[in-house]
Amino acid sequence: MNGLLGLVLVLGAEGGTPSATPPPEPKDAFRVSAPPPLKTNTTTLATNTIDVATSSTHALHARHPPHRAGVFLHPPPPRRVPPPLDGATRVVYGYLPYWEYGPESVPWEHLTHLAVFSVGANADGSLSNLSRWTGRAADAVRLGHAAGVQVELCVTQFDPATLDSILGSSSARATLARNLATQVSAFGADGVNVDFEGVRGRQRTNLVTFVRELKAAGVGNVSLATPAVDWNDAWDWAALSDVADGLFIMGYGYHWTGGDPGPNAPLEDGDTWSQWTLSWTVQDMLSGGADPAKIIVGLPLYGQSWPVSSPTTVPGNATGSGSSIVYTDAVANAASRGRRWDSDSSTPWYAGSSSQTWYDDAESVEIKVRWALLDAGVGGFGFWALGYDGNDPDLWDRLDRAVADAAIADTPVDTGTTDTAPSDTDTTPTDTALPPDTDANGGSGADTIPGAKRIGSTAGCATASGPRRPGALVPLLVGMGMMLRSKRRRAR
Repeated sequence: MNGLLGLVLVLGAEGGTPSATPPPEPKDAFRVSAPPPLKTNTTTLATNTIDVATSSTHALHARHPPHRAGVFLHPPPPRRVPPPLDGATRVVYGYLPYWEYGPESVPWEHLTHLAVFSVGANADGSLSNLSRWTGRAADAVRLGHAAGVQVELCVTQFDPATLDSILGSSSARATLARNLATQVSAFGADGVNVDFEGVRGRQRTNLVTFVRELKAAGVGNVSLATPAVDWNDAWDWAALSDVADGLFIMGYGYHWTGGDPGPNAPLEDGDTWSQWTLSWTVQDMLSGGADPAKIIVGLPLYGQSWPVSSPTTVPGNATGSGSSIVYTDAVANAASRGRRWDSDSSTPWYAGSSSQTWYDDAESVEIKVRWALLDAGVGGFGFWALGYDGNDPDLWDRLDRAVADAAIADTPVDTGTTDTAPSDTDTTPTDTALPPDTDANGGSGADTIPGAKRIGSTAGCATASGPRRPGALVPLLVGMGMMLRSKRRRAR
């Protein structure tokens, strides 16, 4: 089976030797109903259940951190590409999980935002595993603020029943918001990242209400970890764009360890893969009313390895459950076993004697980041998870260049003339003429995550007076671009 839909797996069957044995998150074993069978371009995938605890990368890695052959960590790489001029950068977001290195090894110079992963949210709104925050928060905030990086507390819950209890109760929501605000204030942090996975459709409105209540409680920024595919129709992209500061797409796990081998974060499908790709996810969110300036494309710094009977056959068939492998190990293995390239998804892979491994490296990550910034015109990009790449200097140099190039592409061109004639194609006033955005409480809302300076969307054309505010035309343009690129690829 290909894609996200092959999700029936016995809990805990994920392979790989954990590098640590962290305490389990509360209630991390559960199953929820899956959507009806859907057709892909290769097969019909029938499923009965989705095991969120094993299909969620964040939940799975929290239970069993990816195996690594050894600890390989560069010092935080210096920034060798000058940062864009003030007022011209995108969000660069990173998750720092508790089983990885400490704040002193974070590549702070290359980030704008960092989420400390994580504390748990209980059904009554209380918090669990607080030491994962309190043991790191002071250093993270000190080092982050010195580098101009905003630091957020990540709160997690992966159990749909517990999420029903939290989101469906005004008392539990209020308690959780108050507890999170207390922790943010205690360490001088900048906000909260909400990683709620397995949200049921019945909580669609309550999720928006909870974000609004978090803002009212004074937590600062509120960013959301969002699914690559909203199976349950639980995410109101338009409403969440109005109340949240950022929507971090968990753009990985499109082929998960319980299914067949394939790219972890495919850019497009080509003739080989199912329709669910990074391009599809962004277009789906835009079609649902998401503000492109609020979207952060999350990418993986890890890969997946599956046992197979024919290691060089693509697409392949798994003979058992796969396991996660960190970026550093995957890159090293590919160098010795022969790095191969899948042009349909823009993803490298390699074949073992009885395994097939798909991963992302500096080249594929750069391609996907440039697509996000220059083609899709979203607000930024980010990673799950910091540490997995060993602070690869080549990776961070490439990313810095991509951000700088996006800033150049978005810089208005001064032609030296003033066009006073009305445009027959642009009736949208410039940013300076628009009233400030208003959040659900009537206050002024941010165009992007606070702390990131907006430079406009590359999906809209820049004028001499400044970049246009992304509007209703953006989803159409992005969708047209995706279709044209797909048609060109199939024509080759």
